[in-house]
Amino acid sequence: MNIIKPKALRHGDVIGIAAPASPPASTEHLTRGIRYLEQLGFRVELGASLYKRAGYLAGSDRERASDLHTLFSNKNVKAIFTVRGGYGCTRILPLLDYKMIRKNPKILVGYSDITALQLSLLTKAGMATFSGPMVAVEMAGCLTGRAEEAFWQCVTSRRTPPALDLEHHNRRIIRAGTGDGVLYGGNLSLVASLVGTNYFPRIKRSLLMLEEIEERPYRVNRMLNQLKLAGVLKNVSGIALGLFTGCDPESGKPSLTLQQVFEDSFNGYEFPVAGHFHYGHTDDVMTVPFGITARLDTQRKKLKFLENAVE
Repeated sequence: MNIIKPKALRHGDVIGIAAPASPPASTEHLTRGIRYLEQLGFRVELGASLYKRAGYLAGSDRERASDLHTLFSNKNVKAIFTVRGGYGCTRILPLLDYKMIRKNPKILVGYSDITALQLSLLTKAGMATFSGPMVAVEMAGCLTGRAEEAFWQCVTSRRTPPALDLEHHNRRIIRAGTGDGVLYGGNLSLVASLVGTNYFPRIKRSLLMLEEIEERPYRVNRMLNQLKLAGVLKNVSGIALGLFTGCDPESGKPSLTLQQVFEDSFNGYEFPVAGHFHYGHTDDVMTVPFGITARLDTQRKKLKFLENAVE
């Protein structure tokens, strides 16, 4: 399937705001994020279930899926920004009309639980998406500097997105080398949860990008081993790792280090593995387009995008 790229955002466009997983942590955060977009000259269209609550979900599964259908089918809406992650995207995957979505490709931005939605849209609709800042999180007040600049360049410019640099501190190069492929991935827990389902991409030459937050090394080990046992790593030409924030051993208990987990998990493969990219669950979250070709180059210490992400 050919990857469809959404159209670039322009000043004054309408941005749809959706909560396909959990509701915003507070209405104040959501209000600040919406105000941020409006002050930049964009208009917003709010999903109908945005303020609904069903336990840890933003309304029922059908309500959340309906919001996405409404926003994708609305010709005036040019992009869909999610309010936050949390939990709930995997529940709505069977309810989505992927044929309709493929006919109405739009910029979709988020991370964390939104990973499940991004993987399914790549698999079922062949659509590129963006791992990036969310309305009731970063856009509520902490999207600044290079992260802010890179995000808007990614979604408004037809030029190749800016490369991601490996941070100098705590840089991890598990295996040196260069690898090219279609980039996909996201939060490791969500990636692992979709392995073996009809919503997981089957790309012969790919770059896999993984990040996680507050999971013990043994749990990271288990999820990576699941990818390995399922044969996912056979089609990978490189792995780019995020920060794995808070993924430390429990105090006073025996444990492998995270570095040992990575070395064990990727032992025997020839592709490059490098980490400490700022994306996903971290401050100064950088935007990563999924579904386009990229190159992981450990010598240059970069993840370089090889094509434009929007038309």
